[in-house]
Amino acid sequence: MIQPVFEATYSEDLYRIEPKVTVVIPVPWTEMKEQEQALLAKILAAVKLSLDAVVIRHQPRFDLSAWAEKPAKVLCFAQTDELPKFEVLRAQNTAVVVSFPLPELMTDDDAKKKLWGALRVMFG
Repeated sequence: MIQPVFEATYSEDLYRIEPKVTVVIPVPWTEMKEQEQALLAKILAAVKLSLDAVVIRHQPRFDLSAWAEKPAKVLCFAQTDELPKFEVLRAQNTAVVVSFPLPELMTDDDAKKKLWGALRVMFG
């Protein structure tokens, strides 16, 4: 029996690797206070992620159009005056949740609740 060429040529399994969630912060990681890093770790843990499982990106003003590679999910703590906060926004194949900066979240329990609601929608 003759085996078709394409079956013999492509016999290995193919896997699709999902892109990591991207977290946008307005200052470099080394300049973030420990309390802010701890809050971010708690926020990520609430959606079953860790700091090691995400890409941290420093961008003082959030601009997704400047990115060559678009992630599937973005959690933004950077400046964005024109985008609504605490909603899942869709831009092509990317879902974005914009939040207040981490220092503001630390003292605003209402904002934390709104962020949690948006994250539950995004991470389902």
